[in-house]
Amino acid sequence: MYMMDLTATKYKEVRKKVDTVLLPIGMIEMHGPHCSLGTDVWIPREFVRRLDHVIGDRVIMAPEVAYGHSWGLAPFEGTIDVSAEAFSQYVYEIGKEFHRHGFKEIILFNGHGGNIPSLATVAEKLADLGMRVLTINWWVDYREQILEITKGPGHGGEDETSLILAIDEKLADPTLAGDHQIKLNPKIKVANGGKQLFKDGYLGNAGAATAEKGERLYQMMLELVLADINELWRVSYESIN
Repeated sequence: MYMMDLTATKYKEVRKKVDTVLLPIGMIEMHGPHCSLGTDVWIPREFVRRLDHVIGDRVIMAPEVAYGHSWGLAPFEGTIDVSAEAFSQYVYEIGKEFHRHGFKEIILFNGHGGNIPSLATVAEKLADLGMRVLTINWWVDYREQILEITKGPGHGGEDETSLILAIDEKLADPTLAGDHQIKLNPKIKVANGGKQLFKDGYLGNAGAATAEKGERLYQMMLELVLADINELWRVSYESIN
């Protein structure tokens, strides 16, 4: 159920039976000339919508965090980059408040690669408070299965663009993009390295994206996400008993 839809009275009632909160986390940034600046927000939001139909009676869907850290894409138009330190502390403070409200499990559903290092630290700090924490980075966690449907993944690539098209075809236009692969070793950091790494602000074969592929990706990954959440609940149950 969506937290923003609840009155304080209803929230108090729900808290008596719901121990898990899901926090969607995204980013506003360049995704090539063809994809919405809100791609990393739209995709977690769509997962939440679908998850709510299945497990909405057991999970509070918290309002999303729409801004994150994007060192690599910061030089590009439309990227709103928050420092890793500020972002980490902000997400931690949100999680700490849910812990104060009595939530035992928190799911950090992340849609942006630049957030990963910060969220790893946040997860550890929340775990130290006593919470059980599941962090989901869908394009990393389910990469093997994604490649069975979209062969040209990447930032604003075939997988992301397909997922956006499945939400609303007005949010992306794959005819504006082609296929761009990495030329700079991503493990090497240089000033304005993102300009060399991301041609026109994207990677992968975005031109091959379709809404049909996106729908297949959602259906496939939804099952994997649910399996991870059930594993979180199993660990929580065992820790209690």
